[in-house]
Amino acid sequence: MKRIGRILSLTVILTVLATMFCFAAPSGDGTLVLNDTYPKDGATGTAVENMGVKLYFDATFTQEKLKNANENAVMLLDEQGKKLPTQVLYSVQEPGVVLVLFDNTKQTDDIKINQNEEYTFKISKDFRDDDGNTLGKEETISFKTLNQSANMAINTAMMFGVFGVMMIMTARNAKKKGEQQNQKEEKVNPYKEAKKTGKSVEEIVEKDQKEKAKRAAKAAKKAAAEEDDDDYYDDGNYHVKGPRPIAAAGGRYITGRKAIAEAKKAEEERRKAQKAKAKGKGKKK
Repeated sequence: MKRIGRILSLTVILTVLATMFCFAAPSGDGTLVLNDTYPKDGATGTAVENMGVKLYFDATFTQEKLKNANENAVMLLDEQGKKLPTQVLYSVQEPGVVLVLFDNTKQTDDIKINQNEEYTFKISKDFRDDDGNTLGKEETISFKTLNQSANMAINTAMMFGVFGVMMIMTARNAKKKGEQQNQKEEKVNPYKEAKKTGKSVEEIVEKDQKEKAKRAAKAAKKAAAEEDDDDYYDDGNYHVKGPRPIAAAGGRYITGRKAIAEAKKAEEERRKAQKAKAKGKGKKK
């Protein structure tokens, strides 16, 4: 019985020791997994200012434990394969995120981030987390920086395009307003015109009525065409809360019905003026 007890005790001790060695496994076990990166492999249009790479893991990284352990486990290379200075930062709010930035403090004329250039970022298999878990294999991503010159040219062209459209619209509105001002009827004083031109009052009135009739007919024709256009667009089934006068919307042109009525009124006044003129000539005889 004593012998069996000793065997059981020895077995328990060996099991405990084996478990302790398992939990104290050295780094390099390859259990660290890189879930995602930003920018992604093959990305284009990466910002030049404060350029860096974000690494996403399902692990914990803190500055207190790691310090500079991963500084030599990452590498940023330019198109010529030249190594660029970097700094590794750990996030307090996001323990699983590691940010590797280009070190601007060591920037020179030869060592800098250029636009429209391809860069390669490498992560060593020895990259580790707080628990000593390592990546186990090398990871590589490539990306291209933004072509700032082309982007600026496109933005400038778009800006000038917008300004050009605005200027055209402003010119059209000014022209339309000028036409509307020219179409306003001017009141004619027949007595002053008769004195000025030497013509009779009846002739001045008749001429004025003819001009009014012409303008009214032209306005009626234009309004009728615009009403036809309105009927065409009404097929789109747009609705409003209720009818409102055109003046409420800022419109200044004369509607078709009103223009026709004014044309008829002007024609009647012209006829009356002709009759008055005929009567005046009859009395002179």
